Amino acid sequence: MLSSRALRTIVINVGIALVIIVSIITASSIVKALAGLRLSGLVFSGIKSVGSTTFFISVALASAIHRSFPPKHDKPEDFERLYTEGPYQLCRHPFYFFLMLIQISIPLIFLSAPGLLLALAFVPLWYTLAKVEEEELINYWGTMYLEYKKRVPMLIPLKLPRG
Repeated sequence: MLSSRALRTIVINVGIALVIIVSIITASSIVKALAGLRLSGLVFSGIKSVGSTTFFISVALASAIHRSFPPKHDKPEDFERLYTEGPYQLCRHPFYFFLMLIQISIPLIFLSAPGLLLALAFVPLWYTLAKVEEEELINYWGTMYLEYKKRVPMLIPLKLPRG
């Protein structure tokens, strides 16, 4: 089985690069695909605005989370403590959540249907990455992580923290 480090390289670096390339090459394919519907340019501007806003907010939040990591952070033992506060109260992998949003927002900015399909095809890989990493976290943090896992959703923030 792949380590979380190897899978991170594939999902994050390769995945986002592929989505960018495909989205640039196929820019405006959503406009072409929906040409028969005679939608207003305002609809497409709205899609681009949602994509841009999501992209920039997600980049800012992912960057803030990443800055909280130690310089070397490939394995659970690189962290002096288990993160459970701040964005980690909303989901166990907020950094991956925001990277996933970045990946999905890129084709919206370019109005790329193939780019959006590719980004959505990566969602199961993000889930797999989180599952692989969770096994490492359980092995290292044990009961502490299992208790945290019971309280907080894995990848998508579905509920507000209690208390």
